[in-house]
Amino acid sequence: MATIKDIALLANVSTTTVSRVLNNDQSFSVSEITRSKVLEAAKQLEYKTVVARYNKKYYRLALVYKPDIFYSHLENDFHFSIRNGIDKICSQYEIDIVNVFNTSNVTFENLHGAIIQGNYTNEEINLMVSSLHTNNILIIGRSPNDNKYDNVWFDTRRAIHSALNYLTDLGHRDIGYLGSMESVDLEMDDRRDQIFLRYMSKFPEFKSSRIYIGENLKSGYKLMERAYQDGPLPSAFFVANDPIAIGALDFLKENHIPVPETFSIVGFDGNQLAPYTTPPLTTVQIPTEYMGRVAIQALIEKIEDARHLTKKVLVPTELIIRESSRSFR
Repeated sequence: MATIKDIALLANVSTTTVSRVLNNDQSFSVSEITRSKVLEAAKQLEYKTVVARYNKKYYRLALVYKPDIFYSHLENDFHFSIRNGIDKICSQYEIDIVNVFNTSNVTFENLHGAIIQGNYTNEEINLMVSSLHTNNILIIGRSPNDNKYDNVWFDTRRAIHSALNYLTDLGHRDIGYLGSMESVDLEMDDRRDQIFLRYMSKFPEFKSSRIYIGENLKSGYKLMERAYQDGPLPSAFFVANDPIAIGALDFLKENHIPVPETFSIVGFDGNQLAPYTTPPLTTVQIPTEYMGRVAIQALIEKIEDARHLTKKVLVPTELIIRESSRSFR
């Protein structure tokens, strides 16, 4: 049976390119020539995606999530996009999704598998799993146990470092941080504020007082207002997610504080509104829809092949440079 690696060798491209072309990842920019080479190689090798191999079967999968992640499209575009990737695969095949946002005191039976979407405490994960009655579990988010659960996520540290490397290469050293509260169960390597702090601590110009943490994704406006009142402002801000960055830009626009003339701003997550803010937001793009597609494929592969070894997929991220950042002056 042909593999993605076989296609990559035949088409003379990377396995990542093959995977994202075959999954029709809309966030992935690739030339039509390369796309055609990949598709032709796949056809020549008679390759079928994991889901397509089993498309004559019916699957009943649970999607477990906290209800608040789908309350607002603006604040949770990240999770909506993941869900969109899941739904696109499910609509093509016989896959029924059972939406679950509260596993307390409820038992779910006749499930082939389950996807848990979002970051949860270890205790929350254990409670969910005990109610789902399936060993086929995949987590989209931070996994508490890579030896027990399949996982689709991204390298948080590397993604944040790409943004900070960009800013420091532009000459910025006095960089501030805006973010929201994160789970206390998150390991230090996964907490965005701690990754930022460890990176910036090597620069004598950095001040830890520049770190501003809000209660939720709506905090951007108030956090930037606090930073402005504390003054003087740093030469740049790294913002841990785009909804907070958008709120911060709203405050700056209302108060006639120009960006990037006053300071630079770099966001994180790749919100769909980032290209349309004033100014357009430089941000770290995460291929969220692709993550949803990969999650479904990995889970069905686990179900059908009775795979015992767990699989961890780290998707690539990309820094998208727009007009909210410039070199230090």
